[in-house]
Parts: sequence; structure tokens; C-alpha cells
Amino acid sequence: MLGFLRQHAEHNAYLLGQIARDALHRESIAGVFVGYYAGGALEGVVCIGSNLVVSEPCSERALDGFASFARSAGYLVRVAVGPDICIDGFMRRFGRVDDDIALERPAQLLYRVDHTTLDVDATCPELRPADVSELERLLRTDLAMVVEELGFDPFSHDIMSYRRGWLRRIREQRAWVVGIIGQPPIFKVDQSAVCEDVVQLAGVYTHPAWRGQGIARRAVGEMCRMLLEEVPVVTLYVHRDNTAAIRLYEGLGFEPVGDVRSVWFY
Repeated sequence: MLGFLRQHAEHNAYLLGQIARDALHRESIAGVFVGYYAGGALEGVVCIGSNLVVSEPCSERALDGFASFARSAGYLVRVAVGPDICIDGFMRRFGRVDDDIALERPAQLLYRVDHTTLDVDATCPELRPADVSELERLLRTDLAMVVEELGFDPFSHDIMSYRRGWLRRIREQRAWVVGIIGQPPIFKVDQSAVCEDVVQLAGVYTHPAWRGQGIARRAVGEMCRMLLEEVPVVTLYVHRDNTAAIRLYEGLGFEPVGDVRSVWFY
């Protein structure tokens, strides 16, 4: 399974990151991993927990099997994410029920950067790992970002799991900020998936009062520069209509490599 996912590591960052956390042996980490085999060959992988994530690639018959399994397994899925065409195919099989879907976002742009394309002049020495004492401020900042981005709060029904996830992220030094401890962060960026093949960034957010000053460009550039000393590639994905973010990432050297679809459930 690991070799299968590594063939398209840029697309499979979440799955690889959870495996790096020992999720194959501990269902409590991310849910259950399921592979679909035909003729002895692996044709697709899905992780089903609060996040349902489908691999790249994933065959049509694998999607059939995954949709059937997901319907019967009884997991409380908050969001389904994966390659655009795969998640679309999964949802057609799983069934789209309007009363269950809060938001479906197709054709988000998946970007990647490596040491050959990154603009190394974008630096931000003020970028630092978040401190545990900043947990509550980061929760408020992240929720503000999510509501601004999605138009609703997807974590309201399970705020304690959301809080535990953030505490773990801070302790693992996967949450980075610009700002003074004890004050609201000026900027934040999260490492949502980490493994030796790729790191995926998420949660890029600048406080509204500090926007337009180039902080995000410098901080994301700094984050990527540090990460690319350890891993070969950094990825992230962004809504196709977010032209400001696209300009930022492409200006740093990120290149589009695919499309991502996400489906948020009530």
C-alpha cells in the first residue's frame, strides 16, 4: 500500500501522513484504511474516519467497493476529500442527499513546490512554532478562517475533537505563526500532513488587520524553505476562485498538478 501511494505522493499526502503516524495499525488515529485489489493488484485506497480520503489513482471498481463499504460501515464522516474525478465518482455511487451535504467544492487546485522552483528570496525570520499557551487564540483564529472560507462552522458538533487535534498539532510543531505570544497571531500556517515524501500545508491565514503587507508570501516561503531541507516536495490546495491566493502561491514557485474535490457533510 505504501508503495502504491508513493507513486503519486503529491496527491496522497494525507494518506501517507496518517500512515507515518501508524494509522495502518491503530484505527483510532484516522479511521480504517481499506484497499481494493483485483487480480492481485492494488487499484485504490480509502481512509474512512471523520475524514474520508480517496487515493490517486482509484479505479472505477474500487470506487464501487469503497462506496458500498462506506454506506455499511456507519462511520460519522465530516468531510470527503480526494482527486476531483475520484470524489465525484465516489459521491455518485455513495449517493448525494442534499439534506446531508453542507458544501461541495469541486475543482480546487492542487499545487506543489520543490527546491528547484521555490523563490528563495521570500523569507520570514519571525515565523515560529506555535506555543501550547496559544491554543485558545489559535482555535479562535482557525475557526474565523474556516467560517470565512466555507461560510459555516463544520466543527460545532464535535468541538472537543477539534480542540484535541489542534493541541496535538501544536505539540508536534505542525502549527506555525507570526506574532507575539499573548496576542492574536498575525499569521498562521499548518502542516496538515507530514511524511518523508511530502508535507501538505493548510490553514494559511493572515489576520485582516495585517493583510496586504506581504506577510503571507514571506511566511509561506520561509515555511517551504525549511521543509524542503527535509522533504522533496511541499503541496497545498486552494479554491479556484481565490485569485489572490493563487497569485501568492504561483509567485512563490508553486505549480498546479491536479484538482481536488471536497464534500462537507452536516
